[in-house]
Formats: sequence, C-alpha cells, structure tokens
Amino acid sequence: MSEEQTRSVLLLALGATAVWLWRSGEALNYVRPGLAPLVLAAGVVLLALGLLPPLGLLGARAAGPAGGHRHRARVGWLLLVPVLVVLVVQPAALGSYAASSRSVVPGGGDGDFPPLAAPVRGAVPMPMAEFVTRAVRDPGRSLAAVRVRLTGFVAPAESGDGGWRLTRFVIFCCAADAEALQAAVVHGDPAPRARDQWLEVEGTWQPRPAAVDDPNPQPPVLDADAVRPIAPPRPPYEYSMQFTG
Repeated sequence: MSEEQTRSVLLLALGATAVWLWRSGEALNYVRPGLAPLVLAAGVVLLALGLLPPLGLLGARAAGPAGGHRHRARVGWLLLVPVLVVLVVQPAALGSYAASSRSVVPGGGDGDFPPLAAPVRGAVPMPMAEFVTRAVRDPGRSLAAVRVRLTGFVAPAESGDGGWRLTRFVIFCCAADAEALQAAVVHGDPAPRARDQWLEVEGTWQPRPAAVDDPNPQPPVLDADAVRPIAPPRPPYEYSMQFTG
C-alpha cells in the first residue's frame, strides 16, 4: 500500500471513530454536550478527506516503486492505536481513580444565593455543585435542616474520614479540565458500597466546624437517610459551578 493510500485509510478510520463516538453517545464521556456536534463534524470532514479526491482513496494514484516510503507508511499505522483503544477498550467516563487528584471546593459565595428549588418527593433535588457551594460558601446557611437529593458515584474516603464520598465531576470543555465535587457520607449508610457505584442519596447537610478563611475547606458532610443504587446517568458530568449572585 502506498503512502497516499495509508494516509487515506487512516483518515477514514479516524473519521469513522469520531462519527461512532457521536452516534453512540460515547463522546459525552470526553466532551460537554454542546461540543458533541463538533465531534460529528470533524468525523465527516475526515471521512471526506479519506475517501474523496484529491487526497482520498477514490482519487489515489496507482502505487509505484516507493521503497523509501514504506517505513513512513508503517509508522503511520501507529496512529490507529488510539482508534483501537477507543473501539476495543471503550474508556469510560472519569471515575473514582481520577477524583483523588481533581477534588475541589468551588470558590466564591460572597453574593446572595438564589432561593432553593421546591422539594420533590420530600427532598430538594440539586446538582452536586450547588450542594457543595452552598454548604461551604453560603454565609446564610441556606441548606440548614433542608433534606436534599444528590446523584453521584462512590469514591473512597480519605484516611480517618470514615464512610465514603459521593462524587460527581464537573467539566467546562472536556474531560481534560474536569474537577471532582464531593460530599462525605459518614453517617446513615452502613451498607458497603463498591467503588464507582452510582447512587441517589437523600439526607441533610451536617455543618463542619469552620476554620476562618480556610482556602482549602474539606468537602461538606451529608447525613444520609436514603441511599438507592441507580444506573449511570447520561451525560455523566455536570457542567456548571456558578450558583451565587
């Protein structure tokens, strides 16, 4: 196979992978929903470049003697490695092993927080980002005595913390800039929980003793009174941490 044909096949493989990621929904493991159409568009462009003249297979010239090109063609096939990883391994969304190095507590909180949403089936449903921000940054303590409902996956607690941490990633563009938001579940759930198991948890915020102007506060504590296993949500991430006024 000539160097031109190798290039065309690689473009076709990369383009087909991008289209498959969009069609299957797996692209949401890597980018926010607004960027998924761009994954499709990139795939279509790569397919066109790999198939249509002048660069594609339909316009490729017959291969002549090209001993000097064979080595470059063989090296080019290495570009198929990430394609094979995606198709065979199918990397999942970020999980507990990534959370330990990306755990954060949102900043801000100097302004007024908007009113809480109305309870649904006895608890206020809210994103993890809202719970963490209100619990740590709201001087008005709007979560006090409020029963909330959160969704996330299980990550191990830090040494000496006890329990486990309900975790959800928030991304701004793609998985590369993801940050983990966590709530420590140390009471109310005696059942053993598997790492990366997705759960819906209802409970109330337990205030920690606050250190003055602590730049790196610990994740807030949630006293759980109902824990239910759920299927992994689609999309798996949250996309905003902005809840203050």
